[in-house]
Amino acid sequence: MTRKKRDNLVSGGIILFSVFVLAWVIPNFTPPYPGYGVSSALLPNVVFGLILALSLLSLTTNIISDFRNKSAVNNKNQAEKNDVPVVNRVHLWHLMSIMIPCLLLFPAMRLVGFVPAALVFLILMQYFCGQRKPLILLIVSTCTVGIMYLAMRYGLGVPMP
Repeated sequence: MTRKKRDNLVSGGIILFSVFVLAWVIPNFTPPYPGYGVSSALLPNVVFGLILALSLLSLTTNIISDFRNKSAVNNKNQAEKNDVPVVNRVHLWHLMSIMIPCLLLFPAMRLVGFVPAALVFLILMQYFCGQRKPLILLIVSTCTVGIMYLAMRYGLGVPMP
């Protein structure tokens, strides 16, 4: 399987998953509007709308570049001839290292509460994104979780798990 085919399959899978979440998961599993703050469906709709838009953009640019490069026999050889680095590829391990903690965040919040789950989540996100200094990991995650908790609980009056 070539790089372009793999990128197109991954983008297509993300598009299908985003449409599934927007059309079925969010409407069926979002609690009704409690009457304060914003609707609980707002953030998931915005996030998955952005994911859908960016995946569509990625798939569209891949398809357009395939049409442009049809005359070339091998895209890799063509890129080497023109000294164009091949950098626009999907890194599945990096994608999974971000998606798995995101999927585990909400069940973890139900089990142990917002503060410990969010601390572990932010430490994992920073680690997977390249931060290796323990003091920076702790300071950033602690400050972010503290500000979010105070803003949600006391600023907006939203009860936190």
